[in-house]
Amino acid sequence: MSATEVARNFSAVMNRVGAGEEIEIVRNGAPIAELRPPSKPHGISGSALKTMMAHRSHLDGDFARDVGAAGRDIWPAADQWPAS
Repeated sequence: MSATEVARNFSAVMNRVGAGEEIEIVRNGAPIAELRPPSKPHGISGSALKTMMAHRSHLDGDFARDVGAAGRDIWPAADQWPAS
């Protein structure tokens, strides 16, 4: 679509873009721009993050101790390995 056509029919062009259409704008036969609907947002909204944070699990003071104990059970200290 020419830049002149876009200018003369701006409201109709915006309606088409709003309906999901992508429009290439040309001037003197060469593409100069593209109109398209905005991309979908990535991630979560601020309100969704606020809700998620309000309902997250709360770890008590024993959590770090439990994780440390589990790690020691799984990975013994380096000085406990036999020397070669």
